Amino acid sequence: MRKHPGKACSGLVLLTLMSLAPASAFASGSGTVGKANPDVRRSASAWSPDRFAQARPLPVPETDFAAVATIADEAEVAEASAAGLPAFAAGHAPVAGVRPDASARLFDADLTDLDAVKAPGSVSAPASGSAGAYFTSGRLVPLSADRSFPYSTVGKLFFHIPGKGDFYCSAAVIRVRIVATAAQCIHSGTSSPGFYDDFQFVPAYRDGASPFGVWDWNFVSVPSTWASGGGKLPSAADYGLIELLDQSFSGQTRKVGEVVGYLGYQISHLRPNHAHLLGYASNFDNGEKIHQVTAQAFRAAANNNVEYGSDMRGGSAGGPLIQDFGDNATLVRWIGALSYFNNSTTLKVQGASIPDSRFTSLINSVCAHKAGNC
Repeated sequence: MRKHPGKACSGLVLLTLMSLAPASAFASGSGTVGKANPDVRRSASAWSPDRFAQARPLPVPETDFAAVATIADEAEVAEASAAGLPAFAAGHAPVAGVRPDASARLFDADLTDLDAVKAPGSVSAPASGSAGAYFTSGRLVPLSADRSFPYSTVGKLFFHIPGKGDFYCSAAVIRVRIVATAAQCIHSGTSSPGFYDDFQFVPAYRDGASPFGVWDWNFVSVPSTWASGGGKLPSAADYGLIELLDQSFSGQTRKVGEVVGYLGYQISHLRPNHAHLLGYASNFDNGEKIHQVTAQAFRAAANNNVEYGSDMRGGSAGGPLIQDFGDNATLVRWIGALSYFNNSTTLKVQGASIPDSRFTSLINSVCAHKAGNC
């Protein structure tokens, strides 16, 4: 496993904030709460190969499925514009000359129990569940595509929940030091335990390999809407951001977005839209490979959510919904993080909170947390 050099704290701003608030959490911006890594030297070294291998997909919190509601996407864009907030930002491809390290591994994955029905590289026929939401689901073709932009921006997020153990979600790089995931993968939505810890992000993870390294965390933040919402889904704001520490890659100190590229983002574009849904779904390949679904927005859902047709389940939470998917970094944009699925395996839909002005406040806050984050 790649080592994590250069993990010193980031100076006066962080120290000042920590001195004014409890060590566990502090307000990081309007309508947001955040937590800084209390010991960056311990965080990376605490993860052994066995811990990575034994991490489980995060169980989906209690989900309250309410009636389908109407959502005015344009109103949210107008609200952000009136407040002088950016409604979108462009992404960026990896810096020239950066190459994955095919020999870097977290552990040797056990691949003997994978679904033998699907041949490698096969793609499901277009499908819909009982809800009637059409989608196409399949592995990446070829599998090595996960090391090319924009797939390379997607990775597995490992973390620890105090008193419960080690888990994983999915996440994606959306600014040069920042990954986006579901808020449920960062914070319980309740005061106990509140924020989780020991976050480690592995872009382009596949079968235990870490071709672009393992990236330690420096700061996490979620909207206060989630932090005080009781951990129930659907949530109006189930998305959160993680600031990652720089590390040495191919002999140079790099930010994660320089190594794998980063997606642009756009608020209030979950509906109407067509998107790529990407994540490490435990019901495909035991969560050892990125799985992809392509689908059109199916319906608006209660509490500021939109549902897409999808057969991905546990472990895919936090994975990106991406519009204009392709290798043009100025077009490809993150429009949301996968949040919930129905306990019924026949319904086949996944919901996501609409990033609105709350997301804009969140990303502005995390961008400002450390110079050069965005």
